[in-house]
Amino acid sequence: MMATYEARIPDSRLHDLFLEIADLFGHAERELYVERYRHGRSLSDCKREFGLRFGLTARQFNAIEATLRGKVEGVREGRKIRMDSLLAAIASAERTIRKIQREIKQGSLAPDALRKRRFTLHQKKRRLASLRVRLAAIERDKQEKRIRICFGSRRLFHRQFHLRENGYASHEEWLEDFRRARSAQFTCLGSKDETSGNQSCTRMPDGRLRLRVPWALQERYGRHVWIEGIAFRYGQAEIDAALLRGTAVSYRFLRRSRRGRDVWYVQASIERPDAEVVTHRRLGGIGVDVNPSHIDIAEIDRFGNVIGVRSFPMAIHHRRKDQVDAALGEVTADIVAMAKAANKPVVIEELDFRRKKAALRDKSPRYARMLSTFAYRKFHALLASRAARDGVEVITCNPAYTSVIGQVKFAQGYGISSHCAAALAIARRGLGFGERLRSRSAFSVPVRNREKHVWADWGRLARRLRAERGRRPSEGDRGRGKPLSSSASGGRKPDPDPAWDGFAAAPGCNPPAQVVGNAVRPAP
Repeated sequence: MMATYEARIPDSRLHDLFLEIADLFGHAERELYVERYRHGRSLSDCKREFGLRFGLTARQFNAIEATLRGKVEGVREGRKIRMDSLLAAIASAERTIRKIQREIKQGSLAPDALRKRRFTLHQKKRRLASLRVRLAAIERDKQEKRIRICFGSRRLFHRQFHLRENGYASHEEWLEDFRRARSAQFTCLGSKDETSGNQSCTRMPDGRLRLRVPWALQERYGRHVWIEGIAFRYGQAEIDAALLRGTAVSYRFLRRSRRGRDVWYVQASIERPDAEVVTHRRLGGIGVDVNPSHIDIAEIDRFGNVIGVRSFPMAIHHRRKDQVDAALGEVTADIVAMAKAANKPVVIEELDFRRKKAALRDKSPRYARMLSTFAYRKFHALLASRAARDGVEVITCNPAYTSVIGQVKFAQGYGISSHCAAALAIARRGLGFGERLRSRSAFSVPVRNREKHVWADWGRLARRLRAERGRRPSEGDRGRGKPLSSSASGGRKPDPDPAWDGFAAAPGCNPPAQVVGNAVRPAP
């Protein structure tokens, strides 16, 4: 796994050199983009020409080409994501239009409501036409193999059309900022067959960095410059170990503005080997259920029985990105530490909300706000990185019906919340335990359907539960923490003691659990 560590460059006398190198590399990168992806020239022809034209070494040109190739691949992947999002948004808009058309056709709406629905229908049709135009433009770029990149950021580029609103007194002031944004960083590409893993920027035994100056700037700055005082607050031991292993170390120099002045940083990227896995599936596992406002976990033993549960509050609404990252990092650190102490793997669902987020316009404001703040991908990335560093195995499983299974099968029997019960179902699925419905909740299945997957039964039960939640309370709405109604339990009435629901008939099942604070333990 790649790991990147950052340190501040204290010597301000080198800032002018860094700015000139970044400007030279940025100019060469933009020209290479035109020659490679607009004119279709080969890489070997560009390499010979650019070395003489811009005064670059072969390794410096390779670093520029690698940076540009990464941006191009990012554009292609982003285009796929945008196409999927547009397709989901188009499908959602079409469903909404059909729904409104049915309501109007029924003729049961009042005059004011009818006028509002017609106006909504008109706006939905306009949005649908706009989405189709955007999708056609992306498909045309894909067919023509056109790569669109705005060096310096598209957001800053569009600020020139609204100078006063963006705090610019003139176009020349904006142009200066735009050019500075285009020359804010440069990369020194590493290789394992070079000294200290990098020929363009070499780390010496005393901790100094020796930076190779491009040919075009050697008359003023010399062949090499020395960067002193570099101290990586985090990752220094990992970088030293990578140098001893002889692996490649790539350095990236970037400029940031701090309190009105420029500050340069250096980032070292290395291939960090994963730690030896110390967890064992035969001991059990820890299931993780991720929700927008909290994260719930459940630990099971080797028999699939719950040992303990815990809930981590995650109030990420109205928070900045760095605050959300810090909160997620603390939770992942606690989960991995618990898994490492118990020598058990972590089981998590494999979720993807990109298609759902693309259709938020047609959802309720509460649902849209909840889903837009759902940082599942960030949590999954942090958990995978932390687990790989500590030697904890992470198992991903299909999320189908885990909430229903936890709610029906485990929540009442163990006396835990539905989310902790979902985490229990996730842990059991990741370790391969069965998910058969109990006799109390199972349906009478015809002989011809008994070979179907068990999820078919859970799907029928989930549809029945959703139908019951949509009824009025007087019609048997189940409610949170209440036992299933007679229709959800296969026509039978619930036992007088719902905490023992279904456990007596299950062979080898433990008694209900007792909740103590945030933990749960089996009853004696």
